[in-house]
Amino acid sequence: MAHLFDPNHVTRLHDPERKSFQDPALLLPLIRPFDRGDSAEIGAGSGYFFFPLAEVLSRRGTCHAVELQPGMVEHFNRELGSKPFRDLVRTVLSEKDRIPLPDGSVEVVWMVNVFHELTHPREIFSEIFRILSPSGQCLVVDWMKEPTPKGPPQEERKSEVDLYDSLIAAGFVKIRSHDLYPYHYVVEALKN
Repeated sequence: MAHLFDPNHVTRLHDPERKSFQDPALLLPLIRPFDRGDSAEIGAGSGYFFFPLAEVLSRRGTCHAVELQPGMVEHFNRELGSKPFRDLVRTVLSEKDRIPLPDGSVEVVWMVNVFHELTHPREIFSEIFRILSPSGQCLVVDWMKEPTPKGPPQEERKSEVDLYDSLIAAGFVKIRSHDLYPYHYVVEALKN
């Protein structure tokens, strides 16, 4: 089984230095415009990416914070606290290879620093494909498979080519990379 981030080390996710190499605001311009619809982060963790994106996307619909680990859900809910958009956020405890959201119910899905933790990436991307609307968009950010000053051990990381293979196998089209972060690749995939 792939190594999952330990919820006991959640303070690392909010290290102020993180913004210098992985600023959530840089991902927002990649999200395709849509008037109304829900969004979801797979592996929302402590909300480092979720909260800045939900602040904008909650104006369009419900933002689903999907998480596998109950300890991370507890931490996320504490962080959600009194945020002004909290009534438009839904925390979702997922199963290992199943995302409990309806077919075609989400306009955009993003996943940050989770791909390298997936035991069955093709199954998860098939689930993401299933929950996306016909015009849905998936954004994946993960650690490059090369030495970096931060991040998991290189042997635990997966390459960008591995990600493309998983997305293609799930049925995604129009897959392309974006150069946003120094230690991470960013890949966008469209359902249609």
